[in-house]
Amino acid sequence: MRVLSSWKVIGNIMDVSLKKMSYIQKYRTEWENDEDFKQWIKPIADSPTKAFCKYCHVEIAAKIYDLRKHRESKKHKAKCELITKNKQIQFTSTPDDGLKNSQKAEGQLALFIAEHTSISNTDHLTDLCKEVFHDSKCAKDIKMHRTKCTQVINQVLAPHFKDTLLKDIGTQKYSIILDESTDVSVSKYMGIIIRYFSLNTNNIVSSFLSLEPIERADARSIVTSLVKCLESQSLPIQNLIGIGTDNASVMTGRNNSVIEILKREYNLPNLILIRCICHSLQLAVSHASESNLPRNIEFLIRETYNWFSISPKRRDEYKALFQTINCGDEPLKILKVCDTRWLSIEPAVLRILAQWNELKLHFSLAREKCYTAGLLWEMYNDEGENIDPVKLLETLMTLLRSVCVRIIIPGAATTDKDFLTIKVEDHLDPVAHLGHLFESHASNSNLSPQAISNIKKRCIDFSVKLVQEIQNRIPSNYEILAKVTLLSPENTLKQIKDPHALVGLARELGFDDQKTDKIVQQWKTIQFIEWETAGDSVKFWAQVLKYKNAAGVNTFRELADLAIAAMSLPHSNAEVERLFSVMNTVKNKLRNRMCSLTLNSIIMIRNQLKIKKKNCHNYVLPPEVLKKIKKTVKPLKQIVTPSTSSSPIDEEVIELPDDIADLQIDY
Repeated sequence: MRVLSSWKVIGNIMDVSLKKMSYIQKYRTEWENDEDFKQWIKPIADSPTKAFCKYCHVEIAAKIYDLRKHRESKKHKAKCELITKNKQIQFTSTPDDGLKNSQKAEGQLALFIAEHTSISNTDHLTDLCKEVFHDSKCAKDIKMHRTKCTQVINQVLAPHFKDTLLKDIGTQKYSIILDESTDVSVSKYMGIIIRYFSLNTNNIVSSFLSLEPIERADARSIVTSLVKCLESQSLPIQNLIGIGTDNASVMTGRNNSVIEILKREYNLPNLILIRCICHSLQLAVSHASESNLPRNIEFLIRETYNWFSISPKRRDEYKALFQTINCGDEPLKILKVCDTRWLSIEPAVLRILAQWNELKLHFSLAREKCYTAGLLWEMYNDEGENIDPVKLLETLMTLLRSVCVRIIIPGAATTDKDFLTIKVEDHLDPVAHLGHLFESHASNSNLSPQAISNIKKRCIDFSVKLVQEIQNRIPSNYEILAKVTLLSPENTLKQIKDPHALVGLARELGFDDQKTDKIVQQWKTIQFIEWETAGDSVKFWAQVLKYKNAAGVNTFRELADLAIAAMSLPHSNAEVERLFSVMNTVKNKLRNRMCSLTLNSIIMIRNQLKIKKKNCHNYVLPPEVLKKIKKTVKPLKQIVTPSTSSSPIDEEVIELPDDIADLQIDY
């Protein structure tokens, strides 16, 4: 009995203990991720032991059994079916990058202004957007006029494109192209173009770097401005391998020229000077023309333009005559030849040649009333002086050989060295053949034999002088530069070649002995790899630069670096000539007070958009750039060039007084 009583007592104690261990179920957030509950369940803030059904609008005990039971109820299923049929689209919230739509709009509008038009147009453009898109919150939030637009261009967009350019250049070797010019306000500028291999485009790129104001156009001032520019851009001057210039003595002289100062004072003994081939040929042809061709050819080209440029009446008369002859077609404008811009010579000559007959008839009708028209008519009517223009061939040596073989005895020169050193006047062919075209015109013309003989002598004398001028303008380091042709895909992939052919070129481009030895070894083995692009040189070496073997190592890196450095050497200064054309377009008579900072910024933006083959509407500005565009801007105190115009025209940049230069402008 005592044992049974004891067990009864223990059982009562256990019953009491079990009752104390029971707990109340609370709402669990894990249910919100359960596929069976997440669409309709949510917690009740003041009742943690209950759940709420969003479909049925009822409270349910926070127990899994009760939740499942409610899910299977007829009422809940009916609600689910009704809601499913009328289910609304759920919009997911995009991550907030801290940008407002108005910032993006202001960035793109500033990009449009920089690429296409005057900054002063910003005032009306933003107001027009608000008026046209009056129902757009983004348009209403745009707060940008000319002052803010100027600062966005100078402090946001231009630095972005410049940083992109400098990152693309990196630490590789580069060349620069230099030239000087003046703008509409007669301020002196030095244009700097940098030529390098772009890793982004896998191509050789000539990009605008800077337009530096200079006080004097002497060698010392040019070198100082150049070095200062390179240092400000963090471009090591030791990576500079070549300079392309015109043939001005301040650039190419033997003593205190720009090239000599850089070699002597900045430890660049191997710096390569490339005289602009186009300038060299233009000067050579000019000297040959002055000595041997009739002087009235230049007069004809110049005065034909002047005849029409000063008289709308003459243009209308010539237009009517041209339309009569050509069934209503309108004539193209006669172009002007600029003595200091060789790019303008060929288009002007070709335009006159294309309208030769019409111009001759026009001056024939006008010659009785004007002495100049009579002179021009005589020149247009003199068929004996109508010779073929000199054509620019691909290389100076090809041009030199093609001229020489017309006038010298066969076999007098065979190698490039012979053509560079031969005295053509001592080896003239007594029966020189000036080509089939010349002989054909001579036989079909009505000129006397004496006139044909005189023309032939003029052509031979012209060719002799042209050869002499080209020989004088061949770069002194031409033999080294000629080795660049060895890097063509055809020569590179030959099975039999000189293993030490590139040693001289490597030393000239500043490669040390260790890298030169690697280049020699890589030159011997590169033909054993099967390359995909073996036609275009730039594409071929871009592929070599990215090559990796099985171990992930580029075994031709030094050779590819040499080839890319060689291809980065300039050939002409056409790019810097185009730079000055853009400068004169941006800073014109109506915007003659534009400061140097804004001028550089606009040119940088336009040039980079051109290189990237983008424009204002399809170039995407990165978020980190757009974040710099604020609703308040701190205008920089900018020194502007004094105006040469007295007209009260709104300028791009205004000089701010000292007392407001540091204020925040809130639109």
